[in-house]
Amino acid sequence: MAERVLDVGALIETRPIGRAQWIVIGLCALVAMLDGLDLQSIGLAAPAMIGQLHIAPHVFGYVFSAALAGLALGAFLLGPLADRIGRKRVLVGATFCFGFFTLATAYVGDLPQLLAVRFLAGFGLGGAMPSFISLASEYVPNARRATVVSLLWAGFPLGGVVGGLLGSKIIPAYGWQSIFIVGGVLPILLSAILATVLPESASFLVAAGKSGERIGRTLRRIFPDASIADGIKFEFAREVAPKTTVLELFRSGRATGTLLLWVSFFFAFMILVTNSAWSPILLRRVGIATEQSALALALFNFGSLFGSGAAGMLLNRLGVLRVLPPTLALGALAYVMVGWSAPSFDAVMVAEGLFGLLLGCASSGLIALSADYYPVTIRSTGVGWATGIGRLGSVAGPLVVGVMVGAQWNVPTIFAAAGGSVLIGAVASTAMGLLPRASTERAAGTATTTAVQA
Repeated sequence: MAERVLDVGALIETRPIGRAQWIVIGLCALVAMLDGLDLQSIGLAAPAMIGQLHIAPHVFGYVFSAALAGLALGAFLLGPLADRIGRKRVLVGATFCFGFFTLATAYVGDLPQLLAVRFLAGFGLGGAMPSFISLASEYVPNARRATVVSLLWAGFPLGGVVGGLLGSKIIPAYGWQSIFIVGGVLPILLSAILATVLPESASFLVAAGKSGERIGRTLRRIFPDASIADGIKFEFAREVAPKTTVLELFRSGRATGTLLLWVSFFFAFMILVTNSAWSPILLRRVGIATEQSALALALFNFGSLFGSGAAGMLLNRLGVLRVLPPTLALGALAYVMVGWSAPSFDAVMVAEGLFGLLLGCASSGLIALSADYYPVTIRSTGVGWATGIGRLGSVAGPLVVGVMVGAQWNVPTIFAAAGGSVLIGAVASTAMGLLPRASTERAAGTATTTAVQA
């Protein structure tokens, strides 16, 4: 009698997304939302922390960048670890890590302690992101994967909205420590829920050679109406691409496009983080209270939600030239207007909302463009390096603004310099749109099968 075999990938492909899968997606989105809340919290708390902890304002740029440096290191070290020991284990540990050190932020007494806890919180955040993206995407059909990943990324600006609204209420009432207590306790509680409720990726279990009994138990939990008999053999087919290096990004006529893409990423992600980190401090200097800045940043994140969601559709319909250069250039102008319109709170609100809408569209559009620009055999490398360059911008931006603050630049000039630099990204994206399409030859993949006997 022929051995019974179940292809896990085929099972996921042929099933609609059910309740158990939506629970996985929802829990992963909650992790993303708490990440966005954490990034917003440090910017909102900074004006009060500067006074209480006796930190020079220009030095605070290092505090903002510490978490982002930790995030990059966490992604570099914990992302590959999730491929070896499992997405769930890394996600639970990383979520607890960023929750614990966010909570610890409320109890720091000086700058070295603050730098340490912010770096370690960022390290946890960096490990959580690749884990929850992989876990959620591996439980949905290929045709729905991009949509699900977009939903997960929308959790970041949503967390910013929540952080802005929450910070505007509790920081004036209970002090800057309160936002870190809330932002730390929630991930710690969520890590316990993840450990209890979240299943491991079934694809990972098969690839790692785990027992058929465990794989079957996991699949029955995700697909309760599926007939999964005892003693069945589990497998999944996957395409194996030739081993690639970063040098492939510069071959086959892609060198110019890769460099232009990196420049666009650098400035787009630089200004997004600079806005969240420095705007409350700078606006307070020109008469905008912290609770008002919190509301303005909530509107910025609200606009970013819509901009991010519309980017893919606009790129498909209008193309690169009609979407990315205008959104980057107009976004730069909107950020300049944030500084130049203060102390008018209403004008700041409008400028922040427009800035979020435009840069949300630009940053999400750049991610979509990077995935489309490279052929499948080097797509992960291309997207990974582009987003890595964007993270370098996220680290550099707050540091450069800190130098401007230390040099006693006035607030409108700082906004103009930071916002104006994004025009470099607009020029780069224009040149990118004018390039001929890079080679899209597909390397022939070889189908292989990983199998486990129940």
